Amino acid sequence: MLHGRKVIGIVPTAPLLMETENRYDDKYMFTDTYEVRVAEAGMIPVGVLPVEGRIRTDVLELCDAFVVQGGTHVRPYHIDVIDHAVKTGKKLLGICLGCQAIQCYFATAAEAEKRQWEGNMGSLFAILRKTENTVFLKPVEGHRLSEIVPREDTSALKHKVLLSEGSLAAKVFGLTSLMGVSLHSFCIDEPAPGLAVSGRAEDGTVEAVEHGDRILGTQFHPDADGELPMVFAWLAK
Repeated sequence: MLHGRKVIGIVPTAPLLMETENRYDDKYMFTDTYEVRVAEAGMIPVGVLPVEGRIRTDVLELCDAFVVQGGTHVRPYHIDVIDHAVKTGKKLLGICLGCQAIQCYFATAAEAEKRQWEGNMGSLFAILRKTENTVFLKPVEGHRLSEIVPREDTSALKHKVLLSEGSLAAKVFGLTSLMGVSLHSFCIDEPAPGLAVSGRAEDGTVEAVEHGDRILGTQFHPDADGELPMVFAWLAK
């Protein structure tokens, strides 16, 4: 808390990270919509910055809750943040890529149990991804409805999302049906152990997952137009 308001760590995306010969390709990117929605909900948004692709525990300890934003690749540092949130009981909202990162975390946790892995979860995820080509996701057609998000009318980017009655998602949004902005080319196939699917598109694509009452992922983008502010208000409670 800072000045009586919760501090929300915004977790960036990294299109390239230690994958080229150019050190200046190692960039972390933030999209302003997430910071805007957090600020509108009365909280303080701060960027959670990795160092050489990993996030320090003392940085995570500064935050009361987290938003894992959309992007292009799930990275080990996403797994680090989710692991911290799960172990400390802090709330975490994953949007688009962030939702997929939640899936990757719980799938990695299941692998850790099978392998009796006692090390860092982000490190195990990196091993699974690089040496075993395991991604825990699948491609999906017809859900990336545009390459741009207009500043005004986003209706052309939306499809219906059906939320399970009694789920955390339904309680947070106060709805069992909503229109969500769709901008993804991958989706969750089989939910990992410990995750509940609480929302689907009409074609069956997973659109919301949750773990307990403090970890929520939405494949759709409530940040895109401010018409679903209740999910950000949930972080403030």
